Amino acid sequence: MNTNRPAASDDVEHIATLVHSDEYAKYVNQVASVSSERILFVKRKELAMTPYELIEFPTSALTSVRYEKKLAIIPMVVGALFVALVLFILTSEVAPGTRVPVGALAALVVFGGALFLGPKRHQLTFEVGGKSLRWKSKAGDFKYKVVSSQKVVEWARAKGVLR
Repeated sequence: MNTNRPAASDDVEHIATLVHSDEYAKYVNQVASVSSERILFVKRKELAMTPYELIEFPTSALTSVRYEKKLAIIPMVVGALFVALVLFILTSEVAPGTRVPVGALAALVVFGGALFLGPKRHQLTFEVGGKSLRWKSKAGDFKYKVVSSQKVVEWARAKGVLR
C-alpha cells in the first residue's frame, strides 16, 4: 500500500465554505470558498447553458480582506411599509359594518416589525490582483454564517491582510 501523497495537497488548508455548491446559481459574482491556496469565485456567464463558471484566484495575490456587518436595507424598508400600512388602516375611518381582520393586522405588524428590526448581513471584500471580490450573506442567514465569516477573518488576521 502506497501512503505517499504529494506535498502540495498536505499544505492546502480549507478555511471556509461561504456558498455551498447547490447554491452557486443564487450567488453569482460572489466568493464561494476560501482555502490557504485559492479563493473560489462564482462568475456569471451570459447566454450559456450554465448560468455561472467557477474561477480560482491564488491567495498569494491577495492584498487585503475587509469584513463588515451591514444592515439589509430593502427588507427593512418592506417591514416599515407593512407597519405603516397597518397604522394607516387603523387610523383611517372605516364604514359601519366593515369587518377588519384583527388577527391578520396583528400578524402583519409582527412580520413587518421583525423585518424592520432584524436583518443583518456579513460582507467580505477580497482585493486580489487589483480586482475586488465580494461575498454578502443573505439577510436572514446572519446567524448561520457567523462561523464561516469569522474563520475567514481569523485567517486574514493571521496572514496580516485584514483591514
